[in-house]
This record gives sequence, C-alpha cells and structure tokens, in this order.
Amino acid sequence: MANPVGGAIGGTGPMLRVIPGGALDRMEAEQNRKDAQAREDAAKISQTTMTNLAAYIRSQFEMMRNHRNNVTAGWSERLLAALRAFNGQYDATKLQEIRNFGGSEVYARIIAMKCRGASSLLRDVYLQADRPWGLNEGPDPAIPENILAALMKLVETEVQTNAAAGAPVDPATIRDRVNQLMGAARNAAKKKASIQAKIAEDKIDEYLVEGGFYKALAEFLVDLPLFPFACIKGPIVRVVPSVEWKNGTAISTNKPRLFWQRVSPFDIWFTPGVADIEDASVIEKQRLTRADLNDLLDLPGYNKEEVQAVLLEYGNGGLNDNWDQTDSERADQENRENPMYNRSGLISCLEFNGNVQGLQLLQQGMDPDLIPDPLRDYMVQAWLIGTHIIKVQMTPSPRKRHPYFITSFEKVPGTPVGNGLPDILTDVADVANATLRALVNNLSIASGPQVVVNDDRLGDGEDGEDLYAWKRWHVKSDPLGNNTQVPISFFQPASNANELLAVYQKFNDLADDLSAIPRYLSGQSAGGAGRTASGLAMLMGNASKILQTVAANIDRDIFDPLLSSLYDMIMLTDDSGLLSGDETIKIMGVTVAIQRETQRSRQLEFLQITANPIDNAIIGPKGRASVLRTVADTIGMDGEDIVPSEDQLNAMQQQAAQQAEQQAQMGAQAQGGQNKTGATGDMGPRTNLSQGA
Repeated sequence: MANPVGGAIGGTGPMLRVIPGGALDRMEAEQNRKDAQAREDAAKISQTTMTNLAAYIRSQFEMMRNHRNNVTAGWSERLLAALRAFNGQYDATKLQEIRNFGGSEVYARIIAMKCRGASSLLRDVYLQADRPWGLNEGPDPAIPENILAALMKLVETEVQTNAAAGAPVDPATIRDRVNQLMGAARNAAKKKASIQAKIAEDKIDEYLVEGGFYKALAEFLVDLPLFPFACIKGPIVRVVPSVEWKNGTAISTNKPRLFWQRVSPFDIWFTPGVADIEDASVIEKQRLTRADLNDLLDLPGYNKEEVQAVLLEYGNGGLNDNWDQTDSERADQENRENPMYNRSGLISCLEFNGNVQGLQLLQQGMDPDLIPDPLRDYMVQAWLIGTHIIKVQMTPSPRKRHPYFITSFEKVPGTPVGNGLPDILTDVADVANATLRALVNNLSIASGPQVVVNDDRLGDGEDGEDLYAWKRWHVKSDPLGNNTQVPISFFQPASNANELLAVYQKFNDLADDLSAIPRYLSGQSAGGAGRTASGLAMLMGNASKILQTVAANIDRDIFDPLLSSLYDMIMLTDDSGLLSGDETIKIMGVTVAIQRETQRSRQLEFLQITANPIDNAIIGPKGRASVLRTVADTIGMDGEDIVPSEDQLNAMQQQAAQQAEQQAQMGAQAQGGQNKTGATGDMGPRTNLSQGA
C-alpha cells in the first residue's frame, strides 16, 4: 500500500513521518511568513478599493507607527524596556550574554519598587475621600428679575410711607437703602448658587462613578510612573443594558451612558510633530470580537453594510492587519496570546480622531448640511477595519477636541512624550543589577572550598568528583619516588560580599535621590529622622511635596480638560437644569497633596483658639457649625449628619430666644408678685410698681 506521506513499510501500511524539533520550528516559521505575506498582498490588493477617507486614515497610521518605531526618535523600545523592568526581566541580548558567561540571572526590581511607591503616593492624593476637584459658582451670580422688582417695589413703598408721614425724601437715603437691599439680595444669590454648585458637583461625581472613571484613574496612576506617558480616554458614549424592577419583573432597556477608560501607551499613536497632544490627530487600536460587531448592526450611526462586509470578509479567523513591532514581546510581557497566531479571533479596529478635508467626508457619504465648505477641514471620529469605514461622525465635543488626555511623570517641554521612572533610573538599575549578579556569583564561588585533585595519584576506582565528610582517599605511589605532590588539596576563594553589598546599597541610595521616591514609602526602615513617628511623618510629608510637580501635571493635563469635556457634555444633553453654565471647574490635586494634613491641623487650631466668649459672639453658632462640618469631612465623617443644618440652627436659636423670653416674663411676674406681697410703709416698692405699670 502506498504511503500518502511518501513511503511504505513492507507494503503493509502507512509510514509515520518523524520531523525533528528544529525542522518543525522552521516549517512553522516559514508558514507564518507565508501567511503574513498573503495578508500583506491582500491588503495591497484591497488598497485600490479603499475609499479616500480609509486610505487617508491608513496612511496616517503608517506615518505615526513608523515614527514611534524609529530607533532614534521613537519610543517603542522605551515602552518595552519599561515593561521588562516592571516584570524584572532582562532583554534578550543581555540575557544571552549572561547565559554565555554562565552567571546568575538574578534581577533587582528597583524600578518596579519605585513605580509602586509613586503610584501609592498619587493614590493618596486622587483616590481618597477628599475630591481633588470641585465646582465654583459663577463669579457674580445674577439676581433674578422678580427679586429685583420686589426690591424696587419695597423701596417705593417705603418712600411713599415716609412721604405720607411728612418725612423728607432724601435721594442719598434712597440710594443707600437700594444698595443695602441689593447687597443682601446678591449675598443670597451667591449662597443659593454655592448650594446649587455643591448639588451639581455631587451629580457630576455620580457620572464619574457610574462611568468607571475612578477605576480608569487607578490604572492610569499605575502607568504614569512606568511609561513615558499615560493616557485616559473619555467621556465616550456607550449604549448599555439597564435593568429596572417593576412589581418583581425585570425590565431591560438599552440606555446611553458616559464611560472613561485607561488606554495603554502601546495602543495609541498621534501626530509626531505636535508639542501638545490637544493639537494632534490620534489613532487608537482596539480589539473587537465578532459579538462586538454584531452588537453594532442595530446601533444608529454605524454603516450596517460595512459591518456586515467585515463579518463576511474575515469570517471566524479574526483580523490583525495593523501590525506593530512591539506586539509580540508586549503580549509575552502581559501574559496574553501572541497576536501573530490570533486563535482568539480578535478583529483589530483603528479609531481615528483628527481633521479631515470636507471633500473626503462628502465622498464617504456624510450629510452635506454638516459640511458647508468642502475645502475646509473638519474634526471627525472614524472607525476603520481593514478597508471598511464602519462609522464616521463629527466630533461631539464643542471644543473640537479628541477624548484622549495624556501626561507624563516627568514632562519634557515641546513634546507630549516625557520620561517615566525607567527612563530616569535605567543606568542606576543596570549597575545595581550587575553588582547583584556579581555578588551572587561571588557568594556561590566562595560558599565552600575549591578542590584540586591530582588524578595521576588517585588509586584505581577512586572517584575524584565524589566528596563527602570523612571520606578516605586511596592513592598510588610514584614508582620514580616523586611522591611529594599532594594528591588532594583545598583552598578557599576570597569573598567580596561586603564590598559588593556596599556598592549595591550605594546605588539603591542613588535611586532614591534620582527618583524622589524614598524607600520608606515601601515599608523599609527610614533611619535617621525616620526612627521616630514624628520624624517619619515629616519625611513622608517631604516625599509628598516632591511629587507636587507630578500632581500639577495631572491637574493641568488630565483633570482640567477632562472635567471640562464632561461639563460640556452635560450642558449639551441634560435638560434638568443641573448646571447653569456659569460654574467653573476647580482642580485641587496639588492643594490636596500639600495641605491635607496642614489644613486639618489648622482647622483644629482654629476651633481651639475661637473657643472663647468673645470669638463665639463674633462668628456665632452658624460660623462655628461651618468649621465643625469642614473638620468632620476632612477626618472621614459626614459633617452634615453630625452638625445641624442652618435651618435647624435657626429653629434652635428661635426656640432658645422664646424660652429666654418666657423665662424673663416669668421672672418679671414673680418679681411683681413679691413686690405686692412685701409692700409696707416704704415708698420704694410702690414707686417701682407704678413705673413698671
């Protein structure tokens, strides 16, 4: 019987083909190369069928990708080096050199420790009970027209009353009265606006919580000290199922909601020539499943025919034609499937945010009413899969800004790409690792004696490799009488452990200085001033001050524009009157980092200083209640529940005043009764009574 593999064994059956492991690897590599070439050829063929917009987005992606992968000007290798440092792994070249030498592969994760310390400091600022942002009411809230009319009516009535009583009407008196009433009305309007801003602030925070902003922020704070830049995206609108229960029945409806997400620096590209990310066109690579695409078929705004074409064209095998040189190693470092194989069937999608000429948008089929001038550029969002534009729309932001917000641990002027801790500590970490490897190698060599064996002197059957305690060695005599050479000798290699440890410790100290992240933030002993609780608190405070610059970067580049975008979105979509449009965003990340403990201690000191009759008479119960609420909030307690509200304080004051008046009346009545009972020939009591009457 013929063997389909190519041979027969005695004509009785098929022969099993055995392929060596190395040959099999080469065959798989060759097949992968052919598959990649086929995909590239298909992409080139389909390039001719692309629309102008699809071709433009593809060309922009190629330009951005080539720049990022550039050896001298790009930062792809810096991203990979950061991941390796965080995971405690050497790059392939250095690891091979270490293995060729035959030494230890130990790795000191100094950079990872510093990154964790920096993230914990930033979490203390931005993920605590104290919000690092807020809303300020308008600078001078307008007085309602009905209030103004009532004020003028009141002044007019007072003037008429005085004129009817024969009192002279002085214009200066009228002006002062109007100013007095206007000042009172303005203060009332400011107070009302402040209360409304507080309500709006709580509502905005609900949007942030529901949309996963704080979860995205926590992941962003992990990226920030690690990579050359970190990115957070939002608000983006997603239609998600919402469940409401009525009479024990679940009613599911799809509702739009605002979301935020952390975007990996590996998945974002932007115009390489810009100095500010706000001015750049941005492309994000997303990975979709077929289920995700099926969900898009019935959503408004998506091109149903193009989505169906994607599902038909790429079948169940998925698509990843947006290759980047970092994909394979990144997948290994993140413990994900290598996208080269893509057994998960994921489909890569490019989301483009940038300016496009109106003529290309008209050719794509956009509404001509949205493009009055075809020669102008318009800010759009578009989603490209392969050669198919599945959706294109005008950017919803009234500020014409993309939803990506980027900053760096250490900013570099003139570029959105700064420096992370791996960039700052690479040289120090390399020297520390080299020292640690030398230390381990030296310890292993110096851990026991070295043995010199003269094989010529060993007896027959004696094994010079076998060593154990109390071993008896059988040796032979030299027939020529030269028996002075010792058959077995020992010597102890020198240990350089103390010197190497001192060098390693010195470079650890240098890493503290360069990173501004002291080791005691990770729980290690601080020494010196840190031996006492107060000294350690002082050092921790100094470390927080060092990160003020990083907090300022986050405030300026993330919170301020991101919350402004959310404010715009609410103003465009909310019809409940939650916001008036006069509010301003206030960012307090740096303030929280600097003044949290200081402000709290100052508030406690203020309470103690003003705890006297003179100051109480000045600030009154309402003023002291306001300070008490603030102090309670800063120590994690709800001041509104602990301290009575102003209405309750007013009611308590009125009740106290009524009780005091009743007691005074009762005292007067009791005094009058005593005077009547104790009246004698003395005229004093009778005169007081008549005066009292």
